[in-house]
Amino acid sequence: MERTLKRTLCLLLFMLTCLLVHGAVMAEDGEKAETTLIGEYHWNRGHSGDLKAVFTPTGEGTWDVSFYFDFRDKPHIYTGTAEGSMDGRLSGEVKTENKKRTFSFEGAFSDGVFEGNHEELTPERAGQTGTLTLK
Repeated sequence: MERTLKRTLCLLLFMLTCLLVHGAVMAEDGEKAETTLIGEYHWNRGHSGDLKAVFTPTGEGTWDVSFYFDFRDKPHIYTGTAEGSMDGRLSGEVKTENKKRTFSFEGAFSDGVFEGNHEELTPERAGQTGTLTLK
Protein backbone atom coordinates (compact mmCIF):
# COMPACT_ATOMS: atom_id res chain seq x y z
CA MET A 1 0.00 0.00 0.00
CA GLU A 2 2.84 2.38 0.83
CA ARG A 3 4.32 1.66 -2.57
CA THR A 4 1.01 2.51 -4.29
CA LEU A 5 0.79 5.76 -2.31
CA LYS A 6 4.32 6.74 -3.39
CA ARG A 7 3.49 6.01 -7.02
CA THR A 8 0.29 8.03 -6.78
CA LEU A 9 2.10 10.97 -5.17
CA CYS A 10 4.87 10.81 -7.80
CA LEU A 11 2.27 10.73 -10.57
CA LEU A 12 0.41 13.70 -9.05
CA LEU A 13 3.67 15.63 -8.65
CA PHE A 14 4.59 14.87 -12.27
CA MET A 15 1.16 16.02 -13.52
CA LEU A 16 1.36 19.21 -11.43
CA THR A 17 4.82 19.96 -12.84
CA CYS A 18 3.52 19.44 -16.39
CA LEU A 19 0.61 21.79 -15.75
CA LEU A 20 2.89 24.47 -14.34
CA VAL A 21 5.29 24.21 -17.28
CA HIS A 22 2.37 24.26 -19.74
CA GLY A 23 0.93 27.33 -17.99
CA ALA A 24 4.28 29.14 -18.19
CA VAL A 25 4.60 28.36 -21.90
CA MET A 26 1.03 29.53 -22.55
CA ALA A 27 1.70 32.80 -20.68
CA GLU A 28 4.84 33.38 -22.69
CA ASP A 29 3.01 32.69 -25.97
CA GLY A 30 0.20 35.01 -24.85
CA GLU A 31 2.70 37.84 -24.38
CA LYS A 32 3.82 37.37 -27.98
CA ALA A 33 0.31 37.84 -29.36
CA GLU A 34 0.04 40.12 -32.36
CA THR A 35 -2.05 43.27 -32.33
CA THR A 36 -3.74 44.09 -35.63
CA LEU A 37 -5.03 47.61 -36.25
CA ILE A 38 -7.10 48.68 -39.25
CA GLY A 39 -7.42 52.16 -40.69
CA GLU A 40 -6.34 54.30 -43.59
CA TYR A 41 -3.45 56.31 -44.91
CA HIS A 42 -3.43 59.62 -46.75
CA TRP A 43 -0.56 60.54 -49.05
CA ASN A 44 0.13 64.24 -49.52
CA ARG A 45 0.09 63.79 -53.29
CA GLY A 46 -3.58 62.86 -53.33
CA HIS A 47 -3.55 59.10 -52.75
CA SER A 48 -5.51 57.47 -49.92
CA GLY A 49 -6.32 53.90 -49.05
CA ASP A 50 -6.97 51.18 -46.52
CA LEU A 51 -4.18 50.30 -44.13
CA LYS A 52 -3.58 47.29 -41.88
CA ALA A 53 -0.80 47.32 -39.30
CA VAL A 54 0.34 44.18 -37.46
CA PHE A 55 2.40 44.74 -34.30
CA THR A 56 4.31 41.79 -32.78
CA PRO A 57 5.87 42.47 -29.35
CA THR A 58 9.65 42.08 -29.13
CA GLY A 59 10.14 43.47 -25.64
CA GLU A 60 8.81 46.03 -23.19
CA GLY A 61 7.38 48.82 -25.37
CA THR A 62 8.94 47.51 -28.62
CA TRP A 63 7.39 45.77 -31.62
CA ASP A 64 8.09 44.44 -35.07
CA VAL A 65 5.54 46.04 -37.37
CA SER A 66 4.20 45.31 -40.85
CA PHE A 67 2.03 47.75 -42.79
CA TYR A 68 -0.21 46.25 -45.50
CA PHE A 69 -1.75 48.55 -48.12
CA ASP A 70 -2.36 49.08 -51.83
CA PHE A 71 -0.74 52.00 -53.65
CA ARG A 72 -1.41 52.65 -57.35
CA ASP A 73 -3.31 49.35 -57.53
CA LYS A 74 -0.36 47.31 -56.24
CA PRO A 75 -0.21 45.56 -52.85
CA HIS A 76 2.66 46.52 -50.55
CA ILE A 77 4.07 45.36 -47.21
CA TYR A 78 6.45 47.74 -45.44
CA THR A 79 8.20 46.21 -42.42
CA GLY A 80 10.20 47.58 -39.53
CA THR A 81 10.05 48.34 -35.83
CA ALA A 82 8.08 50.52 -33.44
CA GLU A 83 8.45 51.69 -29.87
CA GLY A 84 6.25 53.41 -27.35
CA SER A 85 2.86 52.52 -25.99
CA MET A 86 -0.35 51.10 -27.45
CA ASP A 87 -2.27 53.61 -25.36
CA GLY A 88 0.04 56.64 -25.67
CA ARG A 89 2.76 57.86 -28.03
CA LEU A 90 4.07 55.42 -30.64
CA SER A 91 6.73 55.85 -33.34
CA GLY A 92 8.79 53.71 -35.66
CA GLU A 93 10.50 53.13 -38.98
CA VAL A 94 9.62 50.83 -41.86
CA LYS A 95 11.33 49.98 -45.13
CA THR A 96 9.88 49.23 -48.53
CA GLU A 97 9.97 45.67 -49.83
CA ASN A 98 13.25 46.29 -51.69
CA LYS A 99 14.70 48.15 -48.63
CA LYS A 100 15.61 51.20 -50.79
CA ARG A 101 13.24 53.65 -49.08
CA THR A 102 12.65 54.25 -45.38
CA PHE A 103 9.62 55.87 -43.79
CA SER A 104 9.11 56.94 -40.20
CA PHE A 105 5.80 57.28 -38.45
CA GLU A 106 4.82 58.90 -35.19
CA GLY A 107 1.65 59.75 -33.39
CA ALA A 108 -0.47 58.91 -30.38
CA PHE A 109 -3.47 56.90 -29.30
CA SER A 110 -6.55 58.66 -27.97
CA ASP A 111 -9.66 56.68 -27.03
CA GLY A 112 -8.25 53.60 -28.80
CA VAL A 113 -7.52 55.43 -32.08
CA PHE A 114 -3.98 56.08 -33.33
CA GLU A 115 -3.51 59.26 -35.35
CA GLY A 116 -0.12 60.11 -36.76
CA ASN A 117 2.09 61.32 -39.56
CA HIS A 118 4.45 59.48 -41.88
CA GLU A 119 7.63 60.87 -43.40
CA GLU A 120 10.13 59.62 -45.95
CA LEU A 121 13.70 59.60 -44.66
CA THR A 122 15.71 59.44 -47.90
CA PRO A 123 17.87 62.56 -48.45
CA GLU A 124 16.30 63.47 -51.79
CA ARG A 125 12.72 63.25 -50.51
CA ALA A 126 12.90 63.93 -46.78
CA GLY A 127 9.76 65.47 -45.34
CA GLN A 128 6.25 64.63 -44.26
CA THR A 129 4.49 62.41 -46.77
CA GLY A 130 1.05 62.17 -45.17
CA THR A 131 -1.05 60.88 -42.29
CA LEU A 132 -2.37 57.59 -40.97
CA THR A 133 -5.20 56.55 -38.68
CA LEU A 134 -5.53 53.11 -37.04
CA LYS A 135 -7.87 51.49 -34.53
